[in-house]
Amino acid sequence: MPAGAAITSEWARGAREARSFTVVGGWGQATGIVAMPAERRAWLAGARAPLAPRTVALVAPQWPGLEDSDRSALVDDALCVGLLRGGVAAARIESLELAGDPDASAWIDAIVDATQSASHGAPAALAGSWLAGTACAVASSRLPELQFLALACTPSAEVMSRRTPENEDDPQWTSSPTLRLADRLAELSPLEAVTVQARPVFLGQGAVDGVLPAAHLEAWRAALSAAGRPADALEVAFADAFFRPVGADGSPADDDDRGLEVLAGAVGAWVSRAVSRGARRGR
Repeated sequence: MPAGAAITSEWARGAREARSFTVVGGWGQATGIVAMPAERRAWLAGARAPLAPRTVALVAPQWPGLEDSDRSALVDDALCVGLLRGGVAAARIESLELAGDPDASAWIDAIVDATQSASHGAPAALAGSWLAGTACAVASSRLPELQFLALACTPSAEVMSRRTPENEDDPQWTSSPTLRLADRLAELSPLEAVTVQARPVFLGQGAVDGVLPAAHLEAWRAALSAAGRPADALEVAFADAFFRPVGADGSPADDDDRGLEVLAGAVGAWVSRAVSRGARRGR
């Protein structure tokens, strides 16, 4: 079975009866969908009036043109599946058009506006993978009512953009779209931004990867801990940055989506607990 096939199929089933939304701002325009969890879809099927979901979590759109876009898309599928399993609605951007030259600040503005538009007055949450997760950390500082923040295989831009005597002359600093974007995000201080508001935070990462080593996860955890913010972390053993199982020779197994299933299951269980705690606090 191709990598991610089961997770992607589960997300496709969950999104069959999704409602659409459009959001426009000075940054451009985005369209997306909001998929309901299975039990909520069943209730709505027999209801006379629509029922607003308890929480709507936006999975942030990826920056266009990054080297690992196909792999991060599978991680986003797993995040969406986990959100639905956890009993919340999963919103996803299907088309993002940034006005003018692409700008990291405009991208974050789009994430903030899309989160508010997708939730449509219901409690909102935010999730993201790869550098979209890093952007979510920045966006979360501007969303004080956010219920939770879930980040998967998310680099710390401050760590990723750090030059050393060994790598400072590497041409990838200018040739790699990922590294150029990390530089721009580092200027927005994601490690500080993620601590501005108090809410549950989930951090998920593969345990075996040269591109995204443990230093990234530890940077997020240290920043949150120093600010007294709650955080739960998951490290998937023998998996790389995109949750692909890694063999004894260090190579990822492209046709194995066990790591994505572990991520979806963990996100579902964590979201269910986080939303339940939030509901009890709100009473």
